[in-house]
Amino acid sequence: MEVGERRQHRRLELDLPLTVVQPGSDEPIRARLKDISQGGCFFTVGSAVKADGRITIDFVVLPRAICNATGRVVRGQPGDGQAEGFGVEFGATNDALQKFVARLESATAGEREAVLARILDPEIHLA
Repeated sequence: MEVGERRQHRRLELDLPLTVVQPGSDEPIRARLKDISQGGCFFTVGSAVKADGRITIDFVVLPRAICNATGRVVRGQPGDGQAEGFGVEFGATNDALQKFVARLESATAGEREAVLARILDPEIHLA
């Protein structure tokens, strides 16, 4: 890690499609899950959203693992005209998510593509 880096966990770049679900809204928001680690994630959205509290992230890794984490938004990144970004710190993760991240950390470039191809329906629910 770089000098001055405060993160405890290495971030793994993903750039996966993601759905953001806001409370009280029936309209899902398309977003991108840009990276993930054992301690958090970073996602971007193409439109303004209020993301300043608790979140839950869920996704399926085939054949049958359901990855889940809860956390809180710890920083927002102002939009650049294309997207706004949000850093999330996980407070709790399930075993499946920990194993998924560990698998990504140890994967070669070719293996990593195969692991990412097995992800279904990533969603972040804003509280």
